[in-house]
Amino acid sequence: MEALTKLRIINIAFNRFKIFPNVLYRILTLEAILLGSNQIGSLDPQQLKKMEKLSTLDLQNNDLLQIPPELGNCDNLRVLLLEGNPFRTPRAAILAKGTAAVLEYLRSRIPTVAADVN
Repeated sequence: MEALTKLRIINIAFNRFKIFPNVLYRILTLEAILLGSNQIGSLDPQQLKKMEKLSTLDLQNNDLLQIPPELGNCDNLRVLLLEGNPFRTPRAAILAKGTAAVLEYLRSRIPTVAADVN
């Protein structure tokens, strides 16, 4: 699939994917990944960050128990759909405010590393 250098949108919603297909991380031309209504339980925000053209990520109605705070570093995301997953945070009120609010919330939850003062 890496040879699909012109692929911009992939819709693989309503399947039974349990994991985020790793091959998608290598298709750097993708602007939209539609993975709603699968059974995905996790994703790799560091790999998503490398996808600089990705602006839409639909992960609605999956099995995500947590959203990695580092997903907030995916600055190019304009549409992030997470409703219908069993995670507790961010809460529905934050999701209702839209993608910018969700990304800001996630960034605020990224752990900081204490500097060594020696």
